[in-house]
Amino acid sequence: MKAAVLHSGDRSLKIENISLPSVLPKQVKIKVKACGICGSDIHLILHGKMKASYSPCVPGHETSGVVEELGEGVTKFKVGDRVVVSAGTSCGHCAFCQSGRENLCEEIGVLGFNQRGGFAEYLIIEDRYLHLLPESIPFAQGAILADAVSTPYHAIKYQGNLKAGETVVIIGCGGLGIHGVAIAKALGAGHIIAVDIDRGSLENALSYGASEVILLEKNTQLGKVLKEKTKGVDLLADFSGFMTNIESSIRAMNRGGRIVLVGIGRSKLEIPMPFFLIERQIRITGSYGSDSRAIPELIELYLAHKIDLTKSISGIHKLEEANEYLHALEEKNGNPIRFILNPEL
Repeated sequence: MKAAVLHSGDRSLKIENISLPSVLPKQVKIKVKACGICGSDIHLILHGKMKASYSPCVPGHETSGVVEELGEGVTKFKVGDRVVVSAGTSCGHCAFCQSGRENLCEEIGVLGFNQRGGFAEYLIIEDRYLHLLPESIPFAQGAILADAVSTPYHAIKYQGNLKAGETVVIIGCGGLGIHGVAIAKALGAGHIIAVDIDRGSLENALSYGASEVILLEKNTQLGKVLKEKTKGVDLLADFSGFMTNIESSIRAMNRGGRIVLVGIGRSKLEIPMPFFLIERQIRITGSYGSDSRAIPELIELYLAHKIDLTKSISGIHKLEEANEYLHALEEKNGNPIRFILNPEL
């Protein structure tokens, strides 16, 4: 099959014909119709800051397609089914996996990083990672449910415990954070403030339902600005990974407020006002990926017209154009949200 392959030490993908393994029991062969290019693919391919556990690797963790072949023992799907593939991989048999909380598995991984991903004509994967995709959801939009939409959904609904009418702050409005804005809106947030260093990202945030935006500049004291703009923040979700934003924002949190960390950064998180945090019972928690609840619930929100992902697809391109659009996403050419690769083009 044709695939976009990353070899060890390379900083670009090569289009190659590679062998297609046999379909084993409980596995499904999928003809890939769409696979999203994510920021983590930039870190893996262009920057080398993230590593795959095998080499050469086939990236791509936001995948949708059509079931083409079933392995022995697969009963939940049939040939011809439209499906979206979960981005997270896991052991499948621990207590967390058995209870549907796969993103807490000790062997948690990411499709494309831990096994062959969707930058290819076909994907062979265990059936437990698949979700039926209704005909009314285009493949491109279905593909990004796997990460760009499900990751912020898990952060805001399950880790952030958003309640209708609450004031929400989203820091970092890239591919994940912009959908955090849309999800907060869909789940009934009363006031949504989007924060970013990029004006184009803030324009996107307004179009996705942000009530107002804050352009984060060098001298911006975010906590002070948030206090001036609100009566207090109930939920803050950070997709930027810059811990100074969290440290500054603590003073703006309401009693019982929740801070959810999603963006991965290398700086230390220091608590400048520990008594404030303790006395107001403010919770700081992490959120990684999503579990088995996310994609089915997002499909229901989509079918109920509570989320619209039309603007999320910035273009659909050939597999051979993968390197070009990795750079375009990195450089934010045209203010993109998600570029999609379609191996059939």
